[in-house]
Amino acid sequence: MTRSNSQPFTRWHVVLLKFLRKLITTTNIGLLRISRGRLGNSFLGVPVLLLTTTGRKSGQPRTQPLYFLESDSQLILVASNAGTAQDPSWLLNLCAQPIVTVNVRGQTRQMKGHVASPEEKAVLWPQLTQLFPQWQMMEDRSGRAFKVVVLESLN
Repeated sequence: MTRSNSQPFTRWHVVLLKFLRKLITTTNIGLLRISRGRLGNSFLGVPVLLLTTTGRKSGQPRTQPLYFLESDSQLILVASNAGTAQDPSWLLNLCAQPIVTVNVRGQTRQMKGHVASPEEKAVLWPQLTQLFPQWQMMEDRSGRAFKVVVLESLN
């Protein structure tokens, strides 16, 4: 995997990212729900799904719009958390309870997720960075290796 020359985020960048992420997330979830998947199903040319996990502490449903790669019957996600230093909450929730609900283009289904092994990630990462090249720069800047999540149908 190639590395970029990205600098770590400053505290100001982290605060700004948190605000923008919340604004974009709320808007995107609203658009996808109201339009039944017709509006907001892609961003910057990359397809977007709604992932609903069960909160590991609260037990409540938690929904997050995420970029995804469709590969055969699997959906592939990157736990980038906008390039911040910690894993996203949805990943921690998925690890605690791997059965999730996914809404793609208005179609909802239950799936089971797992974190890709290093071998799986080595195969998937080039496809993911071709879909969204910024993931490599974000991973370099974050100081952590992003986890890749594979979702598979329950049926």
